[in-house]
Amino acid sequence: MRTLFFCFLLIQISTTLIAQQANVLLTGTIINDSIGSVILEINKRYINNTVEEYSASLNASQNFGIACRIEIPQLVTLRYGEKSCQLFLEPNDSLHVEFNSQTFPEKIKFGQRAKDNNSLWHNYTKQFPKDPIIFNYRQYRKGIHYYKIHQDLDKIMYKTAPADFVQRLKTERKQKESMYLLFNEDPDRHLTDEFKTFLQTELNYDYSLKMLTYGDVYQGRHRLDTSFLSFLDTVLVLDDLSLGNENYREFITAFVHYRCRYQANKSESIYVQLYNYSKYYLDGRTKYFTMAQFLATALRKENPSAILPIYEDFIKENPYYELDKIVLDPFQKANQFAAGTTAPNFALKNAQGEVVQLSQLKGKVVYLDFWASWCRPCMQKIQALQTLKRRFEG
Repeated sequence: MRTLFFCFLLIQISTTLIAQQANVLLTGTIINDSIGSVILEINKRYINNTVEEYSASLNASQNFGIACRIEIPQLVTLRYGEKSCQLFLEPNDSLHVEFNSQTFPEKIKFGQRAKDNNSLWHNYTKQFPKDPIIFNYRQYRKGIHYYKIHQDLDKIMYKTAPADFVQRLKTERKQKESMYLLFNEDPDRHLTDEFKTFLQTELNYDYSLKMLTYGDVYQGRHRLDTSFLSFLDTVLVLDDLSLGNENYREFITAFVHYRCRYQANKSESIYVQLYNYSKYYLDGRTKYFTMAQFLATALRKENPSAILPIYEDFIKENPYYELDKIVLDPFQKANQFAAGTTAPNFALKNAQGEVVQLSQLKGKVVYLDFWASWCRPCMQKIQALQTLKRRFEG
């Protein structure tokens, strides 16, 4: 009897642990299935520097089920073969999706608690799509921050006068809000408060991020004075529930970079300034997320000894322990590859196709340059390497 009771107790404990670890259930039915499985991808880099991936096989009835954990309301990606769609999930959610393999992801039926949230989001993304192809975006550097702008929007920003551009953004935002209000006023629909916050964040910070990008990147082109970006004084409303929204995270990062660039202290590392600005002017989980991002970048770019004071400050002060992982990984790598430490041995082929080990070059000056053929600054650096080669000849 004691053995049976012990087994029952183990089963009960295991069930409780699973329930605690997984607070969201995603189920689905696929008609005309030809692949046999789906993958759910949850980007948690902003929480703990990880991307969680769940795979589920279809049963004989063409159904699947995935239990996962969501800490902050956010978008996740459901992959079926080479196709994918975004879903909105929040803590303690349940969602059922049903689709035909031939018409996915254009046509999806939703059920369970999160059905209306996802019905609206699905329609929203069809009417206002985002291009997932990263090569269709251009990057502009201001200070040490890179703005990412879709090539079509970049052309509009380049050609459009300030007043016309602002009006264009306001019109677009009004169209999005009208779509949301029409859906929300339907008595047969129920949107959760968390989704309403997420969508309002999407609208607000899509607008604000585009305004900041235009005002900062094209300041010289359109002869803008500081009044164009005066909206920055009031636009930032900190809400930890919004952290799951990419527009919110990107705007905050760009916002702090912009503020620090015009209040720069040349005697102090720019990363330390970014960290301290976030510490003293932001609040809540958003504050520590932003501090962690800047600290992690600093550990990749700067000498670890110069960053150690703010690293120790973060580890001591941060109450959101899962955020520690964002800085722990780069801290360990920074120490492993810091200036003055012994480089790990490795082998690569030289220009003649011969395998060369780093240990064979002990006592010599070794220069490593990792580059890409599409990177214009990389190509310019290769030319500059000739000067470096002459300097260390012999």
